[in-house]
Amino acid sequence: MLRPKHARIRRKLYNRKTMLPTNQFDEEALQKVDNPLAVMQPGERVLCHITRHPFGLFGLYFITAVLIVGAFVAAALIPSYATNLNSHDKVGLFLGALVVAAFALIYMYVAMIIYKGNRWIVTSDSITQVTQTGLFKKHTSQLSLGNLEDVTYNQDGLIQSIFGFGTLRVETAGERSKFFFLFCPQPQQYARAIIQAHETYIAANPEGEARDNRGINLQQAAQGSQEPAADDGFRHP
Repeated sequence: MLRPKHARIRRKLYNRKTMLPTNQFDEEALQKVDNPLAVMQPGERVLCHITRHPFGLFGLYFITAVLIVGAFVAAALIPSYATNLNSHDKVGLFLGALVVAAFALIYMYVAMIIYKGNRWIVTSDSITQVTQTGLFKKHTSQLSLGNLEDVTYNQDGLIQSIFGFGTLRVETAGERSKFFFLFCPQPQQYARAIIQAHETYIAANPEGEARDNRGINLQQAAQGSQEPAADDGFRHP
């Protein structure tokens, strides 16, 4: 039975609303979440949509603010030291500050899109990981809840504990497939949600009846592939 590491979680019945963030309450919107690898089966539901914590953007906001303020402060102070500047030069300094501010804001906007593009979609059958490392560079992978072996979350340091974020990891047997999610909000609650989804999946698909993400009975598929071809009345070489 799966249990998150670095935490002692007692098995008990709990309401889903006490386990998931408040932005998961809108069930209808949750089912409309874009899943690039969605092969939804009858009865399959999206359980949670995990996006990164806003704290991860703090450094980006700080650097952008420093660049913008620094550009305008420089444009205002330079004429005080360079007294030989005319009105055209002063206008040029102000326009230069505007250009620096515009580039800083554009960079911040693009970085925000990339940051927010990293997400997990947890359904009652699988976990889909969307990793975005560039504006036009995205990688998507998926693992079945039936193959899940370990769920781990880490919260290191005072800042992560105060602001409520950490790292969430899930992996399969032999560590052949490992997902990790940085700046995960409320990682303990999401770890519990994934564990419960895994246990529900195993209860619905006992050993010998495991199914892949497309709902195909793997055991029957393997047996079917070994059946000999029917005799069509012709001799084949």
